[in-house]
Amino acid sequence: MARKPARRGNREGTIYFSARDRVYRGAVTLPDGRRRYVSGKDRETCAARLIEVQAELSQGLPAGGTDRLGPFLKWWLGTLEAKATAETKSVNTVDNATWAVERWIKPALGGKRLRELEPEHVEQLLATMVAAGKSRRTVARVKSYLGQALAAAERRGKVRRNVARIAEMPATKAPAERRFLSPDEARKVLKAAGGDRLEALFVTALMLGLRPGELTGLRWVDVDLATGTLAVTGSLKTERGKLRLGDTKTSRSRRRLDLPAPVLGALRRHRKHQLKEHRAAGASWVDSGLVFTTSIGTPIHRSNLRRALRALTERAKVPNVSPNELGRHSAASLLHDAGVPLEVIADLLGHASTRMLEQHYRHRVRATMSAHVAPMEHLFGSD
Repeated sequence: MARKPARRGNREGTIYFSARDRVYRGAVTLPDGRRRYVSGKDRETCAARLIEVQAELSQGLPAGGTDRLGPFLKWWLGTLEAKATAETKSVNTVDNATWAVERWIKPALGGKRLRELEPEHVEQLLATMVAAGKSRRTVARVKSYLGQALAAAERRGKVRRNVARIAEMPATKAPAERRFLSPDEARKVLKAAGGDRLEALFVTALMLGLRPGELTGLRWVDVDLATGTLAVTGSLKTERGKLRLGDTKTSRSRRRLDLPAPVLGALRRHRKHQLKEHRAAGASWVDSGLVFTTSIGTPIHRSNLRRALRALTERAKVPNVSPNELGRHSAASLLHDAGVPLEVIADLLGHASTRMLEQHYRHRVRATMSAHVAPMEHLFGSD
């Protein structure tokens, strides 16, 4: 009598073809007696995935875990919120991560088990976003947040690999090119800004390349009118509808800059004008310590800054630019056109390398931390 085959042991796998689904399926017995299944369009793909499961089991990882992505993401967002409460994580970062999870990741993948996630699932989500008209930057941001969450899952042994990091970005339209001011347009803007209560802000933005938040968050204690220098030490942020003075974008963004003569002159005039506004406001004045404020001393909201800049460009009869395009992009382009090395421009803007300049700020127009002074004074004259 033929001997009955021995029962397949734990962690041993089998592969078979499913005629109904027209895919190959693999199965392996877990230590608790349950079965874990994988599939592939051909036998080789299925076998590779079965080997991965067996490798997980040999390493003691929970290949048979039933944790789903949705609840795990809720826990992960909770850890971010706790860090925001402890002020070790930006509130805006938490809000952006929450938006990515609730708007895109959970609806598409929240019901899947962590162990079932494949790069193809992530790629399908990203393709859906592209089809909905989302920019490459937005798609990349959602992919990044999912990758951060799965990195936490990977550290806890809930997944063997981070499929978000493996997934490939879909093809997207090239982003619209950033605008910047030509030398002639910049001169028109500066001329039109003469006498404006925010003239010094516009001059400082264009000649020093400060970020909008660095401009509106600049404090008088960080400006030395006697030596002609200023220090970038913080940034004004909008967090959950409220303005707050926080840290700079990166540690590299903290920098001390020499002031071109037009900037120094504009800041001196601005200081005198602000003291007059202080006296006129009387008890209504809010002593924020900021260089650029409203007429009663309160911080300037970014939307109001955009409106003021739009009015300025209309007076100057030049195309409208955003505050970031006025400062970062135009300053970088003007300095590069004047022959300043990219490494020096990167220092001025607070970048760790020239990579961002190459990608974003190096436009059609053509050393030390003071190397920007002479080119700006040559372009616009001394005050």
